[in-house]
Amino acid sequence: MDNTILISLIDKTEESIEKVSSLLKNISDIEINQTSTSIDDLEFIILEKIPSIVLIGPLYTLVDIENLLKTKGLSLGLLVKLILLTNEPSSSIFKKAIKLNIFDVLDFPFSYEDIIESINRARSNIKEGMAEKGIVLEKESKPKSKVSKNIMIFSSKGGTGRSFIATNLSIDIYNQTKKRVVLVDLNYQSGDIALILGAVPKHTFFDIASIVNQLDAEMLSSFLTPDSSGIKILPAPVDPAQSESINTKATIKILDTLSQICDYMVIDSQSNFCENTLAFLEKTDFLCMVASMDVLSIKNLKVSLEVLEQLKFPKEKILLIMNRANSKVGLTTDEIESTLLRKIDFTISSDRLVPLTINKGNPIINSYPKSAVSKSINSLTKYLIASK
Repeated sequence: MDNTILISLIDKTEESIEKVSSLLKNISDIEINQTSTSIDDLEFIILEKIPSIVLIGPLYTLVDIENLLKTKGLSLGLLVKLILLTNEPSSSIFKKAIKLNIFDVLDFPFSYEDIIESINRARSNIKEGMAEKGIVLEKESKPKSKVSKNIMIFSSKGGTGRSFIATNLSIDIYNQTKKRVVLVDLNYQSGDIALILGAVPKHTFFDIASIVNQLDAEMLSSFLTPDSSGIKILPAPVDPAQSESINTKATIKILDTLSQICDYMVIDSQSNFCENTLAFLEKTDFLCMVASMDVLSIKNLKVSLEVLEQLKFPKEKILLIMNRANSKVGLTTDEIESTLLRKIDFTISSDRLVPLTINKGNPIINSYPKSAVSKSINSLTKYLIASK
C-alpha cells in the first residue's frame, strides 16, 4: 500500500461512514486514513495540497460537492482525486461530475472489483501527475506554522458563564464565516462544553494525550467530535482523575497541531493562570476576560489584569466581557470601569433563555438568534473576525 497518498472518507453521518468502511475492511490494499461527517474538511484537503483519494457519499451528493466548490472558489486539482459514491447513478450525474473534475462515480453499494480498480487508477493518476510536475513528497513533513486565529475565553472565577460564551461564540464564528472552527475544553477537572452542546463525544483530551508522541494533523482531525452546529469540539476528560496524566507539554503539542487544521480555535480555559494557560498565552490572538456583576468577580478580574500586566501580555489583545450586565445588584458598569481603570469592551445581558437552552443542550445562538444575548454575541464575533 502507498502510504504517501491518504484515503479519506466523508459522509453526513457516522452510521453511513461505518457502512462504507465495513465494505472496505476486507480489502488489504485499502486503508481509510481519516473520516469526517463534515464536507468542509474537503476544503482543508484541497487547500493543504495533501495527496489524497477522497470517497464522498452516498448521503452527500453531487449538489453538495458543487455547492462547496463554488462557495469556496475551489477546484479539484492534481493531488486530490474525488470518488463520488451514489445511490442513483445517471448520465446527467456523470456529465456534471466530469465538469467538476471528479475522478470517478461509483454505484453504492459498490463491488470490490470496482472500488479497487477506481482507487488504483486514482493512485496512478496522482503519481503520474506529480512526476510530470516534478513534485516530490518529503518523507518527513516539515512543521507547519500557526494558521488559526486563537481565542481564549478566561475567567478567574467559576460561574461567570465562560463556557456558555465560549460555546455560543464558536458557533457564531462558524455561522458568520463558514470556516473551520474548533472548540477546545481545557478545563480538565470540570469541563462543560459537551454538556452545553448536548454532545456525546467518542474521544476526549485524555485519549489524544495518551498517543501524543505519534500525533499528526490527520490523526488529530479524526479524534475531533463534529457537532450539528458545524463546529468541531475537543472535550475535557470525562473522568477528572484522568487530567493528572495530561501534562503541559502534551497539551501544547495538541493545541499547536490543532492550529494547523482549523481557521479559528476557541479555548475554554481553566479558572486560573495554570501552567497550561500561561504556556499558550503567547500563541493567543485574543484573551476574552469574562466577569459577572458581583464584587468577588470584579476583584478577581482586577487581580488577573495586574498579573497580565506583569507578564507583559499586550493590552490590545485583551477584551473585557461583562456577563449578565443587566443584573440589578447595586453595581454599575461605570463603577466597575473606574475600579478596573479600563473600559468594558462587550456586555451580555442575563436572560431566562440562557439556562433553558443549556438544559436542553441547544445553544441560544441558533435556537434564539434574535434574542438580546445572541445579538451581543454577534457583536463580539464580528469584532474578532474583523480584527487582525
